[in-house]
Amino acid sequence: MAEARPLIAEARGAGAARTALLRAFLWIGVGFTLLPLAIVIVYSFSSVAYGVFPPPGFSLRWYANLWAQAAFRGAFLRSLTVGVVATAAALAAGLLCALALVRSAFRGREMLRAFLLSPIVMPKIVLGVGWFIFFARLNMQGGLVPLILAHTIIVLPFVVTILAANLVGLDPSLEEAAQDLGASPAVTLWRVVLPQIRGGLLVSGLLAFIVSFDQVESSIFLVRGENNTLPIEMFLYMEKWQDPTIAALSTLLIAFAGALVAIVALAARGTDVRRLLPR
Repeated sequence: MAEARPLIAEARGAGAARTALLRAFLWIGVGFTLLPLAIVIVYSFSSVAYGVFPPPGFSLRWYANLWAQAAFRGAFLRSLTVGVVATAAALAAGLLCALALVRSAFRGREMLRAFLLSPIVMPKIVLGVGWFIFFARLNMQGGLVPLILAHTIIVLPFVVTILAANLVGLDPSLEEAAQDLGASPAVTLWRVVLPQIRGGLLVSGLLAFIVSFDQVESSIFLVRGENNTLPIEMFLYMEKWQDPTIAALSTLLIAFAGALVAIVALAARGTDVRRLLPR
């Protein structure tokens, strides 16, 4: 026993060193990820209109200039509307697709899965050009309806992937018991399935909304000047001006995204995170 003590101490020391090294790499990765955001936030308070870091002084003038830009307010509301509607549509369609992929065995299931996930790997510019041609032939270009449909298709793969991972981990005997007690398939879905995948619905909805809200490449082919979304309006502003107004807007969007993540984290408290991940 005495001879084994040095080996045990050495193993514990090696484990502690390994843990410390992993933690150091973790914090380096977190810092590398957050540093650009911190630079944008600091730059938004710059006192000068040209790009220099660190700023020679600090001022709120660019937030005042941002508030004076009516185009940004309208574009934000437009992006918010498109994101919410596209997310709701993707959740409804994605849930049905995930149920079909997980609970049904039919010929061509893997082909259907590949088709549903294809927008992830397809360049968004290619999708935008295709949708532009498609909606132009239908004489629907320039409105919000084509934009919502396009965003729904873009975010659908994220919803299907997360919800399918949730459904795989469910116990089907609970649904069978509900149906044996007289519950219809719709009631079983609403009262048994949905409460169990609440975390997946929240996470996939948040991810879908963020992807839709931040979409530029495909949206730019589907909007007109009066229907620009916020990312497109920011892009057009940067073509004319290079002042920190966009940094001020980006700072507010970072706070907005952080608030959304916090709300979803509180709502999904108690959910097993491992069930949200694809297998």
